[in-house]
Amino acid sequence: MIQRNTSVKLVDFDKWYQKGWASGLAKSIVAEYGVTPIRILRNDENLNHVILVSIAPTIEAFNSARSDSRIVELINDPETTAEPPEHLGFYTATDLPNNDGPDTFGFHIEHKLVDYDTWFKIFSEGSTRLELEKKYGARAIRILRSLENPNEAEVVFTGPSQQAMDDMNNDERVQARFNDQSIFIRPPKITGRYKAINI
Repeated sequence: MIQRNTSVKLVDFDKWYQKGWASGLAKSIVAEYGVTPIRILRNDENLNHVILVSIAPTIEAFNSARSDSRIVELINDPETTAEPPEHLGFYTATDLPNNDGPDTFGFHIEHKLVDYDTWFKIFSEGSTRLELEKKYGARAIRILRSLENPNEAEVVFTGPSQQAMDDMNNDERVQARFNDQSIFIRPPKITGRYKAINI
């Protein structure tokens, strides 16, 4: 399945959520095209900014659902939506084996890589990462590899606080890896802190 992330900036989260999601309206419409919304990521620093996460078998399914007149009407509702949604990317999602545990905040970390496969081998097999995760209380739970640029990825961590993530990212071992230009085009950066709402 293909995952699509869409950024949505809202006038009023509660109105938007009730009209489109709590009611089941938007979910039932896009289901006609084989699209399944799975979660809403609510930005912890701006509660009227969300990322809508959906999955579908093809990119064409997403495009068809997005063109449905009923979805267009929901998207353009001035009472709920502040500006047109922004496409963030199509991804293949890989869930990591140690992703069980309490979900607190979700952190998205942008990775621009020299070679994805080289990085993934180091990341997935690295005992240092697991040691750091245990020390700082943060866990990598998912990798979103871009379909549009296969050497770009978002790594999703869950952790108790922004401070915990900052402390882990500032660890000298992490910084040494982040600044390794044979792996990274530029050092990874946190692009957002979210609370997940399953839909």
